[in-house]
Amino acid sequence: MKTLTIRDAKDQLPELIAAAHRGESIVLTDGEKRVSLEPRVALDLEEDSPELEAELLKAVQGPHSPLAEGELRAIAGRALREHRARRAG
Repeated sequence: MKTLTIRDAKDQLPELIAAAHRGESIVLTDGEKRVSLEPRVALDLEEDSPELEAELLKAVQGPHSPLAEGELRAIAGRALREHRARRAG
């Protein structure tokens, strides 16, 4: 495992990514923060797998997940108020 500061890694990024792609673990540090560059195997979308399921769940539960009823009501109320204000003004 190779460990470098972000400052030291800045000029070597293409080489570090290539090394990670070859299977080497690269750790970048910034003070107490640590980030790892590790190789990943591409998911086979034709085959069910726990990894694919986890990625799909992250996508569904991400920032674009469905809104709660209260959020929808607040958005609709704001849109209605804006519409009425434009018609009155």
